[in-house]
Formats: sequence, C-alpha cells, structure tokens
Amino acid sequence: MTFRTALLLACLIFPLPHVSADEPAPRTSRPLAAVKRSITVAPVLDGDLADPLWKEVPPATEFTDLQTGKLTADPTVARITYDDDAIYVAFECRDSQPEGIVGRELERDTLYRRRGDDAGGGTEDWVEVSFDTFLSFKENDQAKFAVNPLGTRSARFGGGRANKAEWSGAWDAAVKRTPTGWSAELRIPWKVLNYPTARSIQKRDFGLNFTRFQYRTRIRSQWSNTGLQNFGNLIGRWKGVDVPRGAFHPTLSLLPYTLTFAGDGPIVERMGVDARYQATPDLTAVVSVNPDFATVENAVQSIGFSRSERFVEERRPFFLEGGDYFRTGQFFGLGPLFYSNRIEKFDVGAKIFGKLTPQDTIGVLLTEDFGNRSDFVARYRHDLSPTAQAGFFVNQKDAKAGDHNSVGGLFANNRWGKFGFDTEQYISGGRVDKTKAGGYASSNNFQYLDGNHFTSLRYLTASPHFQDANGLVFFNDFKGFSGYHNWNREWRKGAWRSFSVDFGPQYWWHQDGRPYQRGVFMGANFQTRSDWSLGINVNHNRFDDQTDRTVGFRITSGVSNRFRSYGLRLDTGTQGGAPTRFFGPQVSVRMLKRLDVIYQGGIQEQKGWNRQHIATFNYQFSGTRTVGGRVVSLTEPGKPASTNWYVSYRNAGGAGTEIYFLFGDPNAVKFTPRAAVKLVFAR
Repeated sequence: MTFRTALLLACLIFPLPHVSADEPAPRTSRPLAAVKRSITVAPVLDGDLADPLWKEVPPATEFTDLQTGKLTADPTVARITYDDDAIYVAFECRDSQPEGIVGRELERDTLYRRRGDDAGGGTEDWVEVSFDTFLSFKENDQAKFAVNPLGTRSARFGGGRANKAEWSGAWDAAVKRTPTGWSAELRIPWKVLNYPTARSIQKRDFGLNFTRFQYRTRIRSQWSNTGLQNFGNLIGRWKGVDVPRGAFHPTLSLLPYTLTFAGDGPIVERMGVDARYQATPDLTAVVSVNPDFATVENAVQSIGFSRSERFVEERRPFFLEGGDYFRTGQFFGLGPLFYSNRIEKFDVGAKIFGKLTPQDTIGVLLTEDFGNRSDFVARYRHDLSPTAQAGFFVNQKDAKAGDHNSVGGLFANNRWGKFGFDTEQYISGGRVDKTKAGGYASSNNFQYLDGNHFTSLRYLTASPHFQDANGLVFFNDFKGFSGYHNWNREWRKGAWRSFSVDFGPQYWWHQDGRPYQRGVFMGANFQTRSDWSLGINVNHNRFDDQTDRTVGFRITSGVSNRFRSYGLRLDTGTQGGAPTRFFGPQVSVRMLKRLDVIYQGGIQEQKGWNRQHIATFNYQFSGTRTVGGRVVSLTEPGKPASTNWYVSYRNAGGAGTEIYFLFGDPNAVKFTPRAAVKLVFAR
C-alpha cells in the first residue's frame, strides 16, 4: 500500500469535522441569577404553573438541540427558586402535537438505569434538572432529577446511591397535560443533595442545567448546551445561591433486616443491618453487617465466544452506594481495576466516600470475611482545573487461601478544548491463586472529541505477571497500540433517523516481542424514522496462532420502545480456531398495561451446541409493588442441561418497611425448592 493510498483511506475513515460559517453560536456556560422565594406560602405541587410563585422567577429559555445547536421548534421554559428547606423547579414544555407526548415508565429511577437512546433515555418524553454543586464539572459529581409525563420520578446522585428511599432521598414531582404540551413541578429538599459545607462564604455558584427529551422528534435539548460530547465545563451557572446553614443535619439511617429460608432442610433464619451516616453534606459513611446477597438477582452472563472474562454489572446495594468514587480503569483500556463482583460475600463491610474539599474526592472501602479474607480499596482524586484531574488508587486482597495481592498506582487526565489525554500507571505485587504477581501495567490515551466524531489512540502495556485479584484486567503479557473512531449523525427529516460507524485497529506484541493480538473491527448501525435498527459488523483479529474472522448482522424493530421491541442477531465465521455460528433472538413487550415480558435467547454452534434461554416477567402494581420472576435454561456440550427459575413479590424502593417473598433461588444453576421471606425495617 502506497503512502498516498494510506492517506486517502485514513481521510475516509477519520473524516475531518465540517465547519460552516453560518453555524449557530453555541449557548454554553449560561448564567442564571439565583432567586430566593419571597412568597411565604410554598407552591402546591400539582404540575400547574399558575401558582403566583413562578411569576416572580426569571425564566430559563432558548433551549437548543444538542445535535444541531439550533433553537428547538417546540420551546421549553424552565424556572428555579429555593428557600431554606428545598429547591423548586418548573418546566413548561410546548408541543405542537400534544397528542404525540409519550409517557411509559412506571418504576422510579428507570431513566438512569436504562439511559441511552436504545433504552429508558429514549423511550418517552422527560425533563431533567442537574446540579453540579461543587463546580467540579465532572459528570459523576452531578445530581440529576427527572420526571416523565406520567409523573414517574428518576434521580441519579453524584457518586451513586442504592435504590432505597431512606438512602436516595425523598423528593417530589407532579405533572400536568395542557392544550399546548405538558408541564412539571419538582421539589428537591436540600437534605437530599451533596454540597460544599458552608463556612465563611454563604453565597455560592452552582453548576446548573435543564434538559428536555421529546420522544416524537427524538430531540434532546438543553438550556446550556454541553455538546454531543457532554463537556462538563459548559454547564450553566446558578449564580449567588444563598446556601441555608440550617438545611442540613447529620443523619443516621438504619435498615435492619430479617430473612427466613424454608426448603428441603431445616428452617434458616438470618439477621443483619445496613447503616448509612451522612456526616456532612459532602461526606457519607456506610456500614453493612451480615448483609443479604442471596435475594439479589445477579445478572446472567451470556454465552458466546470471548477471549477474555466478561464484565457482569453489580446489583448489590452496598457496592452501588457511592460506587462512582471507587471506579478506576477503562473498559477500552486495561479494564476495571476494582471489580466488586470479586468480593462475593463478607461479614462486615464499611466505606466512606465524598468530598474533603470541593476539589478533593475520596473513597475508602474495607470488607472482612472473618477467617477467610479481607479487602481494602482506596481512591483519591484532586481536580486541578475544570478539565484536569489526578489521583491515586490502592486495591488489596488478603485471603487465607493464599491470595495476598496488592495493586496501586496513579492516574491523571486533561482536556484542552477538543483534545484530551489520560494516563494510568499501576504496579502489582503478592500472589494470586498461589501464583506470583508482580510487574506493572500502563495505559496512555490521546483523544479528539468534536461533535459527531470521537477518536482515540491508546498505548497499553502489562507485564506477564501483572495480577489484580479484585479487578477485571482483561489481558496481561502484552504491549502495543489500540485505535478507535466513532462517527455518528442524526437527521431531523427523511426516512433515516441516524447512523453510527465504528472502526478499531489493534496491534499488540507479547513482552518478549512475539506478535500477540493484531487486527481490526468495523461496525455500522442505521436507525430509521419508523424505529427500525439495522447493524453490521466485521471482525478480523489474529491471536497468537489463531485467527478470528466473523461477520455479524443485527435487526431490531421498536429500537426506542422497550415495551414493543423485537430483535435478531446473527454472527458467523471462525473463532478460537473453529467455525462458529450464533443466533440470538430478543423480544421485549408490555401486556395488560403493566406486565413486562422479556425473552433473550442465544444458540451457538462451536465445537458443539450451546443454548441459552432467559425469560423474565414483571408485573407492576405500583412504583414499589411488583410480582416478577425469571427462567434461565442452559445447555453446554458435554454437560447436563440445567434450568433455574424463581418467582418473587416485592414491596420495596419506597420509604418505610420493605417486604420480599421469593420462591426459588435467583442465582442457582438449577431450580432449588426454597421459600424466603425478607423484611427490611427503616429506622
């Protein structure tokens, strides 16, 4: 290949961003003066904006389309005020076709559990207010509050919180349909927010933004446009907030539980307690004694060939609470340096996390499984500027079985406009599975972010004996380069709604110089205005002396409506030195207005047949009361087929006592005839 040909190919794959002289000026970093409520009577939360309060509050207007930067055809007006108890927010959402307003979700916090255009974030209309109270300009530090046209609330707090009202905080919202669209009112008590402790300076500036998603047009608009790459430093400013001194009081929340099992053997009873202490508005401690993980439904690993261990999402409340403060490592890099699923059980666990100062973030975690193992994790981050940060990370496992492993290192990142750089440097020591661990691992990544384009070039290296017993490091004994480019675009008119193209070359060597992994993958996905998704991907990689060549196709109907979605995945080629074929159907429907049924299947032919079928159902009586269940069937070559199922009743996620009833074991390989009753008491 000549240099000219290579240059032409690079220009086609990594196209330069288009710049036009008549592009609209971005409305970014917009200021809004804080207005304290002067009317003595608090507004009635009913979604009706006729309340006199809103007439004295200046509006936030001129929402712009994140894709085009232009003002939206259907305007949105937001207002915000506060008193010594709470913050009040109002949205007026105009819609030229109000009959097209869509509300679907009934369960609290669904928006942030299913975020994305293919999930909860794109299945319905919603509005959102976000606060960056520390002005750190980091997404993980923001508190977000959203509501859909049905009045279903969703919240995501900086650092992450478990799905329990006493821990996630009680806040309210109300909505109303109007002839010109819909409106919403939110009341957010100060006590549910994390914010800098008031000392000498009472008035502060907070980061603030208002966002609206209109399902009919699929337009996501913002008051202060942070761009498609979501640059945190472009968030708006809520100027001169008089933070009330008496709004916060240290709180201790106790959640003791009792659990009774009845099955083939004797009746088993367990007791434990979870405690959360909010010491300051910016620092939290959590303690869990004899926690119950047996009734938490773990995610199921899919079948299918993989060169590395698969990541499985965490669902246990102890690890979800403040989980962002411990997150280190990247999926497209070395992998998560702390992978909480490695800690399968413990007797006592404690963690403290939050802000030491507005620029200093800390997370410390300790678990103890008496007589077996102890684990320690610590992470510290210092914000050098709105776009730069640096810190250190320590992860340690000490097990009686012979694992004594420690991993520690430094990380840093910075962004200069559209260019970014991040680096991670770690060392390892001790033993894992009675094998010596040592050496280093490093990731150095250059990025370019520009609207519809994202480009990354990364150099990675890991010693042959680098081990992380509490992490998910995908590979070791390698060094080399990985590239990635994504190009995506949306159209506001026509049959096609959007497309996305991915391209990723990779060339790695072993540490002794032998070729290891080298190849490339390419993928493209197109979405139609009629809500179909069509995708194709091609992969060609050589791993040592084996070559993987696959072609995959995906088609989905109802890609933005999880209540009526049907999909099919087909892959064929060679993996692991053997021919392979994969067939994966998927169905997700809502019936009888409240019954959700999901089926995911996987049938793979590779050195025999692997079959996996997962069916779940969930009937929602209300936002907190549900009846659900899951059936998992698995057939692998040379192994007996296994089927597990369970059913459950849950009254949880709200304030007060929670009740769980389960028949079966959610995480067993085969069905276990067992009944369990769990009560969680709020104190």
